[in-house]
Amino acid sequence: MNRSIATLSGLLLAILLAGCGLGGPNQADVREILQAELDPSREVVVVESIDNMNAAQQRDMWLVDVEATLRFPQSLTEVAEDMQENGGAMESLTRLGLMLRFGQFEAGETRPYRTRLRLIDGKNGWMQAEPASE
Repeated sequence: MNRSIATLSGLLLAILLAGCGLGGPNQADVREILQAELDPSREVVVVESIDNMNAAQQRDMWLVDVEATLRFPQSLTEVAEDMQENGGAMESLTRLGLMLRFGQFEAGETRPYRTRLRLIDGKNGWMQAEPASE
C-alpha cells in the first residue's frame, strides 16, 4: 500500500513538473521574443496571440515553430503619414521594412503568421540564437 502511494505521488510530481513548462520556452516568452523581433514599438504590428507552438530541443538550442495572429493598429496610410511627420531616420527605416514585409494593411486588421525561432535559455531568460526564418 505504501509503495503504491509513493509511486502515485512520484507520478503526480512528474506530471506537475511537466505542466510547469520546465522543458522549454512558454507562450509568453515566445510572444515577447516575436514582438521584439517584428516591432518592439508595437506601432505597426502587434503579436496579438500565439495560436500554436511546437518546441523541440536540439542540443543546447530549442527549435520553436510558431503560428501567431498579428494585428495592425494603424493602416498603411496612417503609418506612412506618421513617418513623414515625426519619423527619425532609424525609426522610418524600421517602419518602411515592416510596410514592405506585410504589404497593404488596414487599421485593426489581423493576419496569421508562421515562423520558426531558434532559442537558447540565457542568463536572463530566453533569447534568439539566430534570426527567425520565414
